[in-house]
Amino acid sequence: MRLSVAHRAWRRWQDAAGPWQGWGVCPALVAPGSEAITPQRPRGDIAARANALATDLAATLASSGATLVLADLAPSLGVSLAAQLYGRGLAHPLLVLPRWPYADAVLPLGELLYTLVELAPRAGASLHASHVCLVIDAERERAVPNRSKRAASADNRYRLVPYDLPDLAALRARDVQRIVRLAHS
Repeated sequence: MRLSVAHRAWRRWQDAAGPWQGWGVCPALVAPGSEAITPQRPRGDIAARANALATDLAATLASSGATLVLADLAPSLGVSLAAQLYGRGLAHPLLVLPRWPYADAVLPLGELLYTLVELAPRAGASLHASHVCLVIDAERERAVPNRSKRAASADNRYRLVPYDLPDLAALRARDVQRIVRLAHS
C-alpha cells in the first residue's frame, strides 16, 4: 500500500470525524510499516452485516439526544459500520485503532487496511449530526496460545487505557447523553 494513498484516506476519516477529530488514532494509515502490507478484501459479507447494524441503529439515532455508538467489533466490521452511519448522515466516524502495521504480525492488517482505504469518506461531504460511532478493535487483546518467545511475527496486540478514549468532559462538551455498545460476538 502506497503511504500517500493511506495518508489521503486518513485525512478523509479525520475530516468526517468533525468535532471528534483530535481523538482518532490509526497507525495503519500513517506509519511507514503500511507500505509492506498488501490490502486484502475482507472475508464474508462485511458490508451486509454493517448495513444490518446501521439499519438497527437508525431508530435509536433518530431520537433526541446525542449518542456515542461504541463499536467494539472486528475492526473491518466496525469501520464498515462507521462508514455506513456516516454515509446515511447519522454519525461521525471516530477510529481508535492503534493496531501497529507490521507485515508479519499477530494481528494482521491486510483486511483492515483495505477497508480503511476503500470506505474512507469522500472529500467534501459534511455532516451536522451530533452522534458519533467510536470504533475500537475487539481483537486487540486476542489470545495467542503456545506462542514461542522466539516467534518471528511482531506482537502488535495492545490494551486501551482511559486516556485513549474521550473522557466524560469531552462527552459532555459534545452533549452526548447515552452510549450504545455493540460488542464483538
